[in-house]
Amino acid sequence: MKNTPLIYLLTLNSPSQKALRLWTGRSIHQLRHCSAKQIGSALVEMQKNVDDLQKHMRTLKQVKAQLASVSPAGGG
Repeated sequence: MKNTPLIYLLTLNSPSQKALRLWTGRSIHQLRHCSAKQIGSALVEMQKNVDDLQKHMRTLKQVKAQLASVSPAGGG
C-alpha cells in the first residue's frame, strides 16, 4: 500500500473559505488537512510532478513535430 500515490487537493480563496487549504491522502475518501510541516514537502512533491509533466509535454511536442515532418509512405 506504500506505493499508492498521494492525492493532493489545493483550494485557493473561495467565497466560503478565504484562505489557501491543502489536503492530502491515499484516496479521495481519505483526504486530511496538511499540517504546516506537511505543506512544505507536499509542495515540493507537487512541483516535481509539474516538472515531470512539462518534460513529458515537451517530448510529446517533439514527437508530434517529427511525425508531421515525415511524408506518408506510398505517396499516393
